[in-house]
Amino acid sequence: MQMSELSMMYALDRLGLSLDGEVRMGFNNVTVSARAVTPEGSPVWVRVSRVPQPPLWPRAHAIKEAQVLVNRVPMPRVIDECEWEQWDDDLEKMGHARALVFEWVDGSPVFPEPTADTAPDVSDVWWRQLRDVHDAITTAEWAGPGRSEKHFARRVTRHLPDAPGLTHIPWVPQHGDFHWANLVSPLTVVDWEGFSLAPAGLDAATLLTYSLSHPPTAERVSTIFSDVLSGDLGRCVQIYACVDVMTAVEAGFHPHLEQPIREHMRFLLS
Repeated sequence: MQMSELSMMYALDRLGLSLDGEVRMGFNNVTVSARAVTPEGSPVWVRVSRVPQPPLWPRAHAIKEAQVLVNRVPMPRVIDECEWEQWDDDLEKMGHARALVFEWVDGSPVFPEPTADTAPDVSDVWWRQLRDVHDAITTAEWAGPGRSEKHFARRVTRHLPDAPGLTHIPWVPQHGDFHWANLVSPLTVVDWEGFSLAPAGLDAATLLTYSLSHPPTAERVSTIFSDVLSGDLGRCVQIYACVDVMTAVEAGFHPHLEQPIREHMRFLLS
């Protein structure tokens, strides 16, 4: 199901909101987002997307499930929503679309794209907060299933057949898409549709992989998350993250990451 500006305007009408900025299309037009204002003039952020149906991942209610962390992790609160039926051209049948309204967050993504191509313009305090936030995410009392353990093991053992400790990796709540475009300064973490159980350290490994295009930033990420990225378990989650991001590279996204990922994989497998 493809989203459009019409999807956004329909949602705003249903929610009693007014458009207050540019309408932004998401990845492959599966989402559409925009700043809006309430009748009282308060700014909010509206995101419209298809409602995934089981067993698809990401899960349909992941964003709202992640709200259990709202008092522990800097993240936008969901303050309203609406849902409606809409024709899905991909499935050739009726599906469901959902609009979520978030409280407005001041600040901008550290980078407009997931990758770090220069040094992030953030403070040492921001970096320390990032580690605290990473750890706080794992304290969620519950998170739904994400990608399966079989899927994880298959991708790792394809490159490291005798991966030591693979069956002993703890699965904990993770953001699921922990990259630079989802990290805001001042520190806020956005886009929680991938929130789910995942191998411990996967968020850190994902951020490291997206930082490989700027070695000094990759080094800093490695240092801050050294405990979760070290040893056999850390190597496994890094291999998985590299393979995962490489699928996007092979699909035509972030081509400048291809060589750094290949070099990092050689290091991990040496």
